[in-house]
Amino acid sequence: MKWFILVVMMGTFSDGSKDTFLYFKPEFETVEHCKEYVYQSASEIKKQMMIEFMGKPIEQVFCIREDKIEKVLQTSGTKI
Repeated sequence: MKWFILVVMMGTFSDGSKDTFLYFKPEFETVEHCKEYVYQSASEIKKQMMIEFMGKPIEQVFCIREDKIEKVLQTSGTKI
């Protein structure tokens, strides 16, 4: 199963949803590889999100399994 990086930004819209960003590249074979990449690339991820969301801070970063992506995107704003 492949793993991907999902970034959830601070703040909630009136409908309960949140800004999210899903990295489809790189993809990882294990959650451990994903976590290690996030740890090593934290400053680059933060920099990219600052640009993408005009300075809005990151709330959390997750490593998410491929088969869970659709469900999470449909229920954005709830705990993962």
